[in-house]
Amino acid sequence: MIYAIKNDWETNEKLILRYKKMFFQSRMMNKIRSERYAVGKLSKKQLREKAIVREHYRMLNSKVYF
Repeated sequence: MIYAIKNDWETNEKLILRYKKMFFQSRMMNKIRSERYAVGKLSKKQLREKAIVREHYRMLNSKVYF
């Protein structure tokens, strides 16, 4: 759980900005989004297809540097 306590010198806008910064730095939103829907395990065929695509993009990325 993330919370922010208002300091004496702090305005409400600053407090909201500080809270939002802490919230997004904690990556809580990524966790909430990833758990929004139930997703089953990938089949072996789907895993292999994703691996092929991933390898293709890695090959393209490696060409950029050399």
